[in-house]
This record gives sequence, structure tokens and C-alpha cells, in this order.
Amino acid sequence: MPDKPPSVTQFEDFDFRELPIGVYMTSLDGQFIVCNRTLRKMFELPMIGPVVANIKQYYANPRDRDDAIEKVMKAEASGHGYEKHLVQFLVNGRDLFAEVFCKPLKDLANGHVIGFAGCMVDVTSDFETRQREKELREKVEELTFDIGRILHANTTTLVMVKQTLDAVVEAFEPKPYRELSAPHAEDVESMLTDHAGVLTNAIVRFSESADEERRQKALTVTQWNRLIGYMSFLREFKERIPTPESYPATLRKLANAVGQIHSSIVSGYMPREQSRELQNAAWRLERVANLIEVLETRAAVIQMDYTIHSLREFITSDVREPVTCQRLSVKVLIEECAKRLAEYAHSLKIDIERKEVEDSHVWANERELLRALSNLLHNAIKYSWHRDPERARPAWVSIRTKTRDQNIYIEFENWGVPIKREEIEKAKVFELGYRGEMSKDRGRLGTGIGLTDARRVAESHGGKIEIESRPAVRGSQNEKQEDYYDRPFLTKVTMVLPVSRR
Repeated sequence: MPDKPPSVTQFEDFDFRELPIGVYMTSLDGQFIVCNRTLRKMFELPMIGPVVANIKQYYANPRDRDDAIEKVMKAEASGHGYEKHLVQFLVNGRDLFAEVFCKPLKDLANGHVIGFAGCMVDVTSDFETRQREKELREKVEELTFDIGRILHANTTTLVMVKQTLDAVVEAFEPKPYRELSAPHAEDVESMLTDHAGVLTNAIVRFSESADEERRQKALTVTQWNRLIGYMSFLREFKERIPTPESYPATLRKLANAVGQIHSSIVSGYMPREQSRELQNAAWRLERVANLIEVLETRAAVIQMDYTIHSLREFITSDVREPVTCQRLSVKVLIEECAKRLAEYAHSLKIDIERKEVEDSHVWANERELLRALSNLLHNAIKYSWHRDPERARPAWVSIRTKTRDQNIYIEFENWGVPIKREEIEKAKVFELGYRGEMSKDRGRLGTGIGLTDARRVAESHGGKIEIESRPAVRGSQNEKQEDYYDRPFLTKVTMVLPVSRR
């Protein structure tokens, strides 16, 4: 004799109508036997009276119910009880996502399954939010990959540019100096001043080497006026050109203009010796200005290459293949950082000094820690000063380490651009994209992520970043002085990490 389905009267003492979750019972074939008000609202069923509906008709994919029943029966057989699963329903054309808890109903007499009892929670809103977050995350990862690819292509282009500039520099033979590094600002000014003086004297001797009649036949009045004007400008170029960075380009153009005037001289009217002297003086000034610009551009390309590479590493850090932590030598890490930035430091004539570097070990992600330490060293190099003529020693950046209280202190110190006390105390320097007020002189490139990333890496390894910046000259401690931040500072950025005990 077949088992009879349970009737509503069997459950009259079970009052679950006002529970905040949907509660229901169905027959084996899915016909609703009883359900509370919450479930009626979820499936838009009549709020009173019997429910003439089958749960199977609401499944977005009918096969999902068979799969769910199979899981429930397996869980029951293994003694695990209720089985939770996410089900997608379709109610009057709208999606309903619910977490369903279900177990079989058994006939007490023979133990046969006669239906199912369960409850469900509407998670549609949370599910859709998670889906949107997932889609957004996938888009961000895709965008990050594209940005990384673009930045990688840019670094490849910069390598090609640098190689071209190297070839251009090598073509300047004989050179006024042998190194490929950009000259210091004071050296540039001195060199250009000397060549400008030579060209000024050449213009004077050229203009005085013939009488008025021959001069007027050799060049037009306009050309002579230009030469005289150029002579005046060359004598006063430091006062007339707004910034020292513009000296080479401006004098290069002026020297080229003098060369063009020389090429238009009508032969036979001016002495050959003075004419040749004018040509050579203009050519030498144009040549040295070109060389200075090429070397400065080369230094900027090297800096840009590192900046873009560092930015790419930072942007793609969360989507790249994870690297496990390992026991690392601090001394080896520092040597690798110095090696990475040796060319950049050399291009700016800055010595990287490793002093008192202990061979301690840390437990860390090598890729992340190398990037963070390299950023700190790069900042120290970039914000060094080179223009103080009274300094006896060359420009430098020092790296020191010391171990105290089970921590390793990795210090990067430089002589140069100050960091304002307020920026340190209010942690402005750690804000993503923030660049210090004093860091933007002389067109130094930057993204404002180096310190942000370094602190994030340090903290993820149980460490921290400390910063101090003070006047390099003792007795210059009065911040109220107008020129307080115009002088060189000693700035020290320290990464503190736990010493590895493994």
C-alpha cells in the first residue's frame, strides 16, 4: 500500500507563520503542503488559504532540483543532517537567489521518505552585490594587466631611447669630459659661461675687422643688428634666462642663429680669419649645449625608466603570481638595490655608500621587499642636492643597518631636499600620490607612490617606516626663518623589520 502524503492537520501545532525566514514542506513531487508568510512573499503566493503550486515550477533550471535532492539524500544517509545550497529561482520573470536548508520528511511507521521540509533565506541582494563586485574585480584585473602591458612597452621604448642617446653622446668626439653622466648645475653654468664669452669676443672681433662699407656689403643691416643683440645677450644670459635649466637650450638656439648668419656672409668682404673664428666659436657653443642637453635627457630617461618600472611593479603586485616568503639576507638585498640603481646614481654623479651593513636576515617576500627598498634608495638619490659649490665631498647617499630589540633598521640617508616637519608629523608623505612641497624643484619626476608602497610592504612584514629630516648645518634650527627650507637637509628614511628567527 503506497505511503500517504502528510496533511496540513498533522502540523497544526507548529506555528511558523511569522518567522523571518521562509519555511515550507513539500511532497516528494514538489507540491507545497504548507509554507509561512515569508516564503509566500518570496514566491508571490497568496497570503492566505491553501497554496496550489509546485516548487519545481520556480527553479530557473529544473535539473537543479534533482541535484539538490540528491545532495540532501546523501547528506541524510551520511548523518550530516541539513544540507545548505544556493538555488536560483525564477519568480514572475525576476531572479530570486536563496540559500536553502532542506531535509527529508519520513513516515514514522516505516521510515520511508514522504516529502521534504526546509527553510530558505532570500540572498538576492547580497548575491547580486557579490556578482557586481566579482565583475568589477575582473575588470580591474583586466585593466591592471593592460596597464602593466602598456608600461612594459614604455620601458622597452625608453631602453631604445637610452641606447640612441648613448650613441649620440659617443659621436661627440672629442668630448669636453669623458663621462656619460650629466654635469652638475654649477659645471654646466661654468662651461656655458666660458663658451658664451668666447663667442662674444669672436663677434666683437668679427664686427671690428672691416670698415663700414665692407661690413654693409658682407651682411644686411638686420643681420648686423642681430649679431650685436646676440653679443649683448651672451654677456647677460644668466640674468636674461629665467631658470638655469633653460641655459643649454637657449644658448644652443642662439649659437645656431649665429651660425646661420655666418653662412650668409658674402665672401670677399670680411677677413677670413675672423670669419672662421666666429664660425668655430658658434659651433663650439652649440655643440657643448647639445651635449649637455643630451646627457641631461639621458639622465631623465634613466630616471623615467625606473619610475615607470616601479609603477608597473606596484600596479600589478596584486595580480601577479604570488611569491612565498623566505629567509633573506639584508646585505644581499641592499647590494641588489644598489646594483639596480647604480646607473641612475652615476648619471647624476652620486655615490652610493654602504656603511656598517650587517648581515642580518628577515623573513619576507623577496619581490615586494626589493621593490620597497629600491624605492627608498631611488628617492634618496633623486632628492639629493649637487649644486653647493662649498661642499668638499661629492654628492652621496648612504645606506646603513643596525640591529636592536630583535629588529633590523635599514637607513637611507641623503644630503639635499628637505621634508617639512608637518608633512612627517601628519603622515602626508605616506598618502598615495602625494609629493612633498619641496620635492618638485628642477623637474624631478615622481609618482607619489614610493613611500606609500614602502610602508605597505613594511607593515605587511610586521615592520614600519620612520622618517626624519633636519638642516645639514648645525645651528640652523629656527623654522620661523624665511629661508629655513631653502638650505640643504639631512633626510633619513628607515625601514624597520623583524629579524628572522627561523
